[in-house]
Amino acid sequence: MSLRGWLKHGLRHSLAKLLRYAGLTSDPCIAVDGGNGFGAQKLLRSSIPAGSQAQGQVSDGVLEDVQIITRFCSIEAPYWSCFLQHYASLGASLVHVCVQSDAELFQLEKSFCPQGLICRVHRLMADCTPAQALKTLDLKAISSSASFTLLADADEYLSPLRNDLNIKQLFALFPETAQFYLPWLMAPFVDINCPRRYGFWGHIGKPVIRSERMAAISFDHGFSVDHSDANHRSHSLPVGLFGLAITHYWSRGFRDCLLKTFFNKFTDAKSADSREALILIRRGELPVRLRLLAFLMLQDDYVPVPEWQEDVTNRGLEEALVRQFLSLEQEQYCRRRFNRYQELLRDRLDHMPLYPATSLLTMAKLLPTLFELESGFHGQSGH
Repeated sequence: MSLRGWLKHGLRHSLAKLLRYAGLTSDPCIAVDGGNGFGAQKLLRSSIPAGSQAQGQVSDGVLEDVQIITRFCSIEAPYWSCFLQHYASLGASLVHVCVQSDAELFQLEKSFCPQGLICRVHRLMADCTPAQALKTLDLKAISSSASFTLLADADEYLSPLRNDLNIKQLFALFPETAQFYLPWLMAPFVDINCPRRYGFWGHIGKPVIRSERMAAISFDHGFSVDHSDANHRSHSLPVGLFGLAITHYWSRGFRDCLLKTFFNKFTDAKSADSREALILIRRGELPVRLRLLAFLMLQDDYVPVPEWQEDVTNRGLEEALVRQFLSLEQEQYCRRRFNRYQELLRDRLDHMPLYPATSLLTMAKLLPTLFELESGFHGQSGH
């Protein structure tokens, strides 16, 4: 036997022993590289035999047979029509809207709803945070309304980056999968006359699940799967490489970021100084959320995002809401300080953690204050 033949025989024999030892069998769905090109073994290989996988139809709605769970509060009113029209255009027919007050309920009843779209309102507890209230939604009562359920906030827009695939088909390709994760495609903007045309990948995403298998809302970004399993990551797959994402308009203009600061009901690092926000702004400092916006605005963008629907945005209502907290002069002063912060932070961006390798909750603790940047501070806030 030649040396080459002996080596090939030895390698084949050794590999066969390793496979038997590991209890592995060959999988015809796996290409010769043994993975999916993203470092994951078998992760997104369909178990449906090749040749029997149906192609999507362009005429099919991306959200055919998909219901949406979202939340509404007063600061969403200026942008609410944008949200509903976007999802109606993708074929959605049912949106479950969670509110925590009678005033929010009254606002929804007066709001516009696109033809063919039903908004079913759910009144949740008022004496808890939005995240806690969302967990109390009775999923069993709505599980039969559609085959699949998407969880998305009012500033999160499902964005198909291809036109030949819908959610229903994707679940058919992976019959064992209960839940898919759609990655965030970040697209914050500050100037309403210059919304982003391109975004960048974010650090987390939103779930879409088989309705019959959703047990509970584990947290804002995931369902618990099956009543015997409390782990939201179980039976779940990420599907960004299939061209489906959630465009997250983290800020729909500078005033939107102000509204999210002043009307905040969440309890996390992004909102730690919300109660002192007005005091900070008056003395020339920026609240955490505005510092995060400056950081996000400095990120390179490279993925196309949907065009923002400025023509159906109610900027007059937005301004009226802002005036409940800030005068025009105070707002303009805050904007100048924001521009100053962004300018100084740009020079220190190389010293900041890489996004999205670091979450925004972590960045909220690490970003320096404006006063620290102006004084030549060389460390990181909180250290």
